[in-house]
Amino acid sequence: MFAPDRPTFRLFAGGILLALAIAGGGCNSGGGTSAVEEMDPDGTNFRSIVVALGDSITFGVQSVDEASCDESNRGSGGFCPPLEGLSGKTVINAGICGEDSYGGVDRINRVLQRFRPSVILIDYSPNDLDNGPHALISNLRIMIEAARVNHTVPIIGTMTPANGEHRGWEPFIEAANPLILELCAEEGLECADHYKAFVNDPGYSASPYALLLEDGLHPNPAGYALMAETWERSLRRVY
Repeated sequence: MFAPDRPTFRLFAGGILLALAIAGGGCNSGGGTSAVEEMDPDGTNFRSIVVALGDSITFGVQSVDEASCDESNRGSGGFCPPLEGLSGKTVINAGICGEDSYGGVDRINRVLQRFRPSVILIDYSPNDLDNGPHALISNLRIMIEAARVNHTVPIIGTMTPANGEHRGWEPFIEAANPLILELCAEEGLECADHYKAFVNDPGYSASPYALLLEDGLHPNPAGYALMAETWERSLRRVY
């Protein structure tokens, strides 16, 4: 994601970031799965591994500067580090700036095969604005099936609200989020409703920038912390 960067960030994401994100590791250390010991009962996946798949919000941009998506910043921000602390799991950041749900469909099998997570968090994306909400839902269905084939539990996130210079993206978000919730109900999945968590937050009610960066789209540290809490509640229900 990173709306100001369309198409700049899309172009950047289409190259080296694909390989770098898959090669990345836990949100804090940048490592892989070497510290993991416990396998799922069927021996397929690592029980302590959670992968977060998504765009720049998953990557964890910390400013509206394009440099915030530099690979050297992976793991220094976003919801993954606080989620590791809350859940006690190793949370691997597989977010790529500028990616839409078609990119997620393209990458998910490689991510699953590399990290063998017990759970995958899927969070797409205002970058699907041009694709439309129904294309987003279709792609989420494909990713859900890919996770299930891998014996990985998918958890889907709703999109956070948009304000300020990105207020024009809000109609798409408001159209897509109910469809995401319906999809989760149809598929019997946990859904981390980030949109609801944000709009019900007292700080956000006073000012959206209590939880969002100045671009009105990407969460700030307080927003990422709230996302981590929302993900963690869903994780507790599947572990």
